[in-house]
Amino acid sequence: MYRLLLIVTAAVVFALPGVYTVVTNAAASTATPAADSPVAQPGTEAGAMRASPAASPEVSPSPSPGDTEAPVTIATGVDDRWHRHDVVIHLSATDPISGVAYTLFKIDDGAWTKGTRIEVRALKNHANDGAHTIRFYSVDNAQNVEPEKSVTVKIDTTPPRFEWRDVTPGVIDHVRAVNFRFIIRDIGGPIRLSWRVTDQYGTSAASKGGLEREPGWREIAITPRYKNHEAFMPGLYRMGLTLTDQAGNVTVTGTRAFRNYRPAPARVWRHVGGAGRRVALTFDDGGAGPWASMLNTLRAYHAHATFFPLGPYAAASPSLMRRTVAEGHAVGSHGWTHTAMTRQSHGAVRGEWIRSEAPWWNAAGATPVPYCRPPYGDYNGTTVAASGSAGFARVILWDVDPQDWAQPGSGVIASRVLSHVHPGAIVVMHLTPQTAAALPAILRGLRGRGYKAVSLPELFRAAGYR
Repeated sequence: MYRLLLIVTAAVVFALPGVYTVVTNAAASTATPAADSPVAQPGTEAGAMRASPAASPEVSPSPSPGDTEAPVTIATGVDDRWHRHDVVIHLSATDPISGVAYTLFKIDDGAWTKGTRIEVRALKNHANDGAHTIRFYSVDNAQNVEPEKSVTVKIDTTPPRFEWRDVTPGVIDHVRAVNFRFIIRDIGGPIRLSWRVTDQYGTSAASKGGLEREPGWREIAITPRYKNHEAFMPGLYRMGLTLTDQAGNVTVTGTRAFRNYRPAPARVWRHVGGAGRRVALTFDDGGAGPWASMLNTLRAYHAHATFFPLGPYAAASPSLMRRTVAEGHAVGSHGWTHTAMTRQSHGAVRGEWIRSEAPWWNAAGATPVPYCRPPYGDYNGTTVAASGSAGFARVILWDVDPQDWAQPGSGVIASRVLSHVHPGAIVVMHLTPQTAAALPAILRGLRGRGYKAVSLPELFRAAGYR
């Protein structure tokens, strides 16, 4: 009776499956088989292994002394994909003749461990990323040892790493392909990729998805045309990508820009019909103090405007240029010399616009293209043609003028604006202390009358233009 009790106890202990969590190659369960744990060695039967009697735990005598067939173990919960979440593998062993005594597994170079449930962790610190080899076999009650098997579990919790290299050409003067080069690094094979191009003010111009690229040096070429195949409006454009690896980790890249200065037919605008109850406030010339004050006021009222500082004023205030762009306002060119453009040649007008563009790019990574405003609103056919040849396709005049340049007082300025404003109006003002002082009353008055102060790009978009 005592001997029978020992046999039954041993059979129960070694038949119970274990549960183990595996963290890293070196962090497989630190529990090691006891001194009597099995050590597999080649058996005498083809296709099987025999456990060393000295090293194996005591097993129940085989119900069938003639059992020479090894158990069969199947691993479930494993596949060939990369995973960014924990993976649980179940080892299921069968032996219809004498029954399964126990199952052993090991992870990578870890210790052999008894158990049938393995959890491979996907750690947030990425320490367990990589392909892990799980080796396993089972032993039956007749001490037949299954040939070792293995499966691989692939863990990837790290989003694809991305590095911009260059954009060529950075400036185009006609419709042509622009090449964006970059490097992708990832352990998990092909990367799903999509890209999106927006203009300087965040409006989508083109996009494409469903692409796939292997990690490494890669390139995407885009031709600046809208979905309807029309060429992009002149201006600055930025491209950004979204990368998704095989495990589902996502990287949204920063953007890289190119400037599209292709010639385009120019048109003169005094107001924009069809924009609803929206009004574009615009400010000319220069003055750092009033400029900063207006930015403060616009931010306080959650309003946008468009700034046309004269070239030298803009170049002297790089921090204001950067702030203007960063806070969502639009910018345009007012030329460089404030000379009447009807007195200038085609080449001279073109030179004024081109010269005034550079400070915006150098200081703020922005451009005034396609918006320009001739000094005094003075223009002729040559002015318009020269503007379009430099990419300034929108020559912006106005239909509300409070004549703030004459310094009539902030109250008068505000009254003149509010008494003449209408849907789609373009209001011309100047960067002067009186205008800066009038701006809060103007914004309150517009709001009270149901108008929204917007930038020129916002006004055009509201009316259905790009």
